[in-house]
Amino acid sequence: MEHEGIHWLPFLVTALIILIGVVGTLVPILPGCVIIWAGIVIYEVWVPGDFSWKVVLSTGALAALAQVLDFIAGYWGAKKFGGTTRGAVGAVIGGIIGPFVFSPFIGLVVGPVLGAVIGELTARRTIKESGKAGVGTLVGGIASFVIKIGIAFVMIAIFYSALFL
Repeated sequence: MEHEGIHWLPFLVTALIILIGVVGTLVPILPGCVIIWAGIVIYEVWVPGDFSWKVVLSTGALAALAQVLDFIAGYWGAKKFGGTTRGAVGAVIGGIIGPFVFSPFIGLVVGPVLGAVIGELTARRTIKESGKAGVGTLVGGIASFVIKIGIAFVMIAIFYSALFL
């Protein structure tokens, strides 16, 4: 069923997948940008040639950037706020383990902060210094969250621009 060049079923399915991806970006339990990219890939495979594979590759690179950002944001934040390498590595480990120890949502926030603090304490830093690294990890996580939302909307804009313009 087509109307004015739009393939409605693939379009609606893709729009639903992209919506799930946006929710995943706002509620950091799901890898939102990866889900958005999956929707774009599914559309291109389902309706080949509606846009260039450059769209798929560029949005894929953005999705990969968002995923990498998740891992390095806590590390960067801890280091930026005066943390040691142990604190920064603790933030990364806490980000990986946190969702399994706590609930997924809470673990993604608390895990990196606790990891940074514990890492700093193992480096014989004071509670105050360890806390600063924990705050830095939280700041890095918030920055990552904001940037990922931006990346998600850029991916969506690229897709819909390629489809309609």
